Amino acid sequence: MARRKEHSHDEIRAMAITAATELLVEQGIMGLSLRKVASKIGYVPSTLINIFGSYQFLLLAISEQTLLALHEHLAKIKGDLGIARIQAMARAYSEFAHANRQCFKLVFELQLSDVEVLPMSHSELISGLFGLVERELTHVFPLLSPEQQICMSRVLWGGIHGLTALSLDNKLFADELSLTALLDNHVIGYLQGMGFQGEAQCC
Repeated sequence: MARRKEHSHDEIRAMAITAATELLVEQGIMGLSLRKVASKIGYVPSTLINIFGSYQFLLLAISEQTLLALHEHLAKIKGDLGIARIQAMARAYSEFAHANRQCFKLVFELQLSDVEVLPMSHSELISGLFGLVERELTHVFPLLSPEQQICMSRVLWGGIHGLTALSLDNKLFADELSLTALLDNHVIGYLQGMGFQGEAQCC
């Protein structure tokens, strides 16, 4: 068993996140445990608790890495602004989810206890992701208020996430239709509907 002095606090933290991510990918969230992570890097579980504060915050660190990678993946999308880019972002979101299935699912399945507070860094990552969507919505509906941008981005992306999550579990029950076609249909249908109804109709 490694001794605490052999690695710095930051080194152990990075080692634990890497090991936990590898175990998550290999065995899923049900096969992951604090003991397995500690054993994989040669430390005892109490060392990881001292560094992360709790097992949940170790998982939260994986979640943050996943959100950061997702943001980078979506931010790289080039091409036309507005609807076309939102469609491309929706496709990229689903592609990322399928390529990083276990880490992606962890982001939405992870729950903190009542006494644990979501770190500001995590909230900022989520806000940054929605900010990408809100920016494109302003190209489609330039007169949207900030409140309407928030409302529309959540409704729009809620549908995109729902379709993606169902496809991960093979529960779309529409084998004759591709996920890409369903995502395109949702994006175009929602945005055209909001255009017909007027920008002020959201919320």
